[in-house]
Amino acid sequence: MLLQELAAASGCSTASIKYYRCEGLLPPGTRLTATRQEYGTRHLERLELIRVLREMADAPIPRIRRLSALLDDPAVPLIAALEEAQAITLGADVEPAGGERPRDEHPSVAVMLERLGWPDIDSVPRRALDALVRTLESWEMPSDPETLLHYAEPMSRIAQRELEYLRMGSAAGQEPSDDAVVLRAVSGTIAFDRLVHVLRALGHTSLSVQASELPRE
Repeated sequence: MLLQELAAASGCSTASIKYYRCEGLLPPGTRLTATRQEYGTRHLERLELIRVLREMADAPIPRIRRLSALLDDPAVPLIAALEEAQAITLGADVEPAGGERPRDEHPSVAVMLERLGWPDIDSVPRRALDALVRTLESWEMPSDPETLLHYAEPMSRIAQRELEYLRMGSAAGQEPSDDAVVLRAVSGTIAFDRLVHVLRALGHTSLSVQASELPRE
């Protein structure tokens, strides 16, 4: 498809597409003439990913550019792009994991990982968890391993279900592209985080109502 057709299919203006291409967010199309390029499914998927990152994750252009560079480099494994997407959705401005966990990490994090049987490896979410646990501690809120496990154990089952969704192919049995996998990861994280927040609020309300309806002695 040509530029105008790509704009119509994606719902993105031609000016925005040119801007994304200039900023390195969108890979170039197949050159037809000096002024015309042909675009395909890959470009549609990238534009949808950019839209979700901009509108739902409020991601700045430099972060999307870094993620796009990872997706466009065939030598970079998909997990590196997924980790960058995690950093964006978590709001964590951290460098990719270096292989060893920080030496001054809060002790509750390692204990929780061991109790769950999860790998003792460095990662963006692990660093984000360490920062969050330290914040909880500074607010004099529970930050012990048992508190983390109380939340982590059900999240383990939820994460497993979400990973199955990320790997799900099309009805025709076609494997999803890297852009599609990252798009699912970003949109799924944001949508299901909201679901958890709403269900927690509903639980608080429902349990409070039930408690108020109990007969007083």
